[in-house]
Amino acid sequence: MLVTTTHLLFVFAGCILLVGGVWIASRRLALSALAPTKDEESSNKSRFLFRAGLLIDANPAALQICAETPAEVFDWSTMHAKMVTHFPDFPPSQGASQVRDVIVLHAEDPEDRSVLTIDQWDDVARITLEQDSAPDTARRTAIMQAMFQAPNPVWKSSANGHVVWRNSAYKKLVASLSHKAKQDPVFDVGALRPGDPSKRLQVKDAQGETTRWFDVTAVQTGAHVMYYASEADAVVSALDAQRSFVQIFSKTFAHLSTGLVIFDKDQLLILFNPALLELTGLSADFLSKRCDAKSFFDQLREMQVLPDVSSHRSWAKQVDDILLSALEGHYSETWTLPTGVTYRVTGRPHPDGALVFLFEDITAEITVTRRFRTELSQCHSVLDTIETALVLFSSTGQVQLCNDAYRKLWKTDPDSSFAQYALKDAILHWQGDCLPSEIWPNLQDRILSNAMREPWQTALSLTSGEGLRMSVTPITGGMTLVAFDPFSSVLAPQDLNSWIDQNT
Repeated sequence: MLVTTTHLLFVFAGCILLVGGVWIASRRLALSALAPTKDEESSNKSRFLFRAGLLIDANPAALQICAETPAEVFDWSTMHAKMVTHFPDFPPSQGASQVRDVIVLHAEDPEDRSVLTIDQWDDVARITLEQDSAPDTARRTAIMQAMFQAPNPVWKSSANGHVVWRNSAYKKLVASLSHKAKQDPVFDVGALRPGDPSKRLQVKDAQGETTRWFDVTAVQTGAHVMYYASEADAVVSALDAQRSFVQIFSKTFAHLSTGLVIFDKDQLLILFNPALLELTGLSADFLSKRCDAKSFFDQLREMQVLPDVSSHRSWAKQVDDILLSALEGHYSETWTLPTGVTYRVTGRPHPDGALVFLFEDITAEITVTRRFRTELSQCHSVLDTIETALVLFSSTGQVQLCNDAYRKLWKTDPDSSFAQYALKDAILHWQGDCLPSEIWPNLQDRILSNAMREPWQTALSLTSGEGLRMSVTPITGGMTLVAFDPFSSVLAPQDLNSWIDQNT
């Protein structure tokens, strides 16, 4: 039999029709699982058909769920992530334990009557989600009402940036700015992406003037983006007031000779004045970078603007002690630097956990004090060479100084007394070592009174029989010098009594 080309073409076409018919039959068999019955058309059922973990078909209700899920590929893992929150036993991977496996899952929420059925055979899985429409509708309604009545602006934008939904607060904001809701943009969210931290944005009125500030957050919801705004006017005003205060504060302390540095609650430097640069030698560039408190003291150590530190403790521990003492409000130290300069450094806490350190150059004061102490010591040494017993009282009766002859005569040392030694203490001491006399009230008046400021002399008799000549001499500054000289030994007792009678 002769086989022609025509016969071969007919045979080849027949094979193609046979294979196509088999494929169409298998396709219809698979899709028949998605074909809704008459009683299902009005129900709320979503059907998904998976093969080897990939979604190959879905009915309209299921496609709506897919559209609301932000995922590039809707596969079994995406379905698992979507359903496991409501159905915890949803299997993480596709696969039947036998030839055909059917699993029926109920929603974990007792008020949710949704049912999910997983029917698997070979590498095919059919998922049917029958949702309880009544609770879901009520829940959606409650959520929408809450969003619409929220006190802060909330709106939804499409992929091209058009506002497709807005709540009542957003509409009121638009009206207050005299904008046209659909034409004029209110928030410039071009640089804000879903997942980014909230961004502070300003809104402008129809004339282009800034009137309000908001902190805006973007959240991806399917193909749309939800924006949530909260008012930030109070925060912006507070920050402006703070900046203004810092500027005024800086100008106020710019001309002080005392060095000033302030750290915030995080111990970051927020303010310093020019005097600090002069006293410490630190650079303005270093301080302007908002160094922390520990770096600040480290730099002082590098510049040798610190006294000799203890070798028994680590440097870090010493800095911690300084900061802790300042926070407690009692850090005040005198720093004698290797260069001979002396600083008084004071640390004090300020509101909101801030710290303030003051650096004052007291080199001149210390020099004067040391010189005064040296001169006072020399004065004491000179007084100690005088045989006459001397004691100096202030205008209030306090003992200022006495010499060695006084200490030996009265066997007392006012300088070593724990309590302050005053005129009344001295008179009681003198009375105890002298014979009775009526001169003591007069003596007290002459030392303490501003009216009786002339020299005066009198005589005393010690219990040992010795006679004393007491001289009271007023000096400048309201002070009074009292001197005690013994009588000459050639005087007889009766002559001493006569001298006392004549001079009292």
